[in-house]
Amino acid sequence: MSGRRRLSLLAAACGAGAVVVATALTGAALARFDDTVELAPLVAGWDAHWQVTGTKSEPLYTERIDVRRDGDAFQARIEVIGQGDTALGTQRSAVSVDAAGTISWTEGCTKDAADCADDTQLRGFLATAALIALDRQGRLPATGTARTLHGTPVVCVADAALHPDAAAADVRLDPCFDRATGAVLAHWSPDSAAFVGATLAPGFTVSTS
Repeated sequence: MSGRRRLSLLAAACGAGAVVVATALTGAALARFDDTVELAPLVAGWDAHWQVTGTKSEPLYTERIDVRRDGDAFQARIEVIGQGDTALGTQRSAVSVDAAGTISWTEGCTKDAADCADDTQLRGFLATAALIALDRQGRLPATGTARTLHGTPVVCVADAALHPDAAAADVRLDPCFDRATGAVLAHWSPDSAAFVGATLAPGFTVSTS
């Protein structure tokens, strides 16, 4: 796999790119039900400090994923391991959200300077920062959809509602947040009616401190 190809895969998984590309369905993660959830009380109760560790498997490689929130700072570390335990590289990305709801990249933005500043297209595992930014701007979407990922309750928010100032994504994937902490655990494809793309495999852990 070329270095350029690896970078594209990492960017798609981490949300640094404009579009997260869905590659394979995670059939075991199909939702059992749909239900509407009010976001405001949910977001207000989220812990400001948490860590998610897990993996995302593809046919030719595995990603070891570590995503953290420490107050207003959000960071993702994705290590890619190829067949035979070959190290294919590590992507580190980090953003922060100020009191006014402005997003700032602090590490790993692969876009140009204009798109990195107050990023309106922040997607992938760092999308929690986008939702917190909208909340602080007084523009939090009213509701999301309750689903279940590997036994964990999540709430999925429509991509268009999460990115009201961005152009529509070529492939719509709605980020799904852990209902207890707000960590992004998965992405839901309305077209496929399944979890796809940047979605953690069974066995992930979510901890708070």
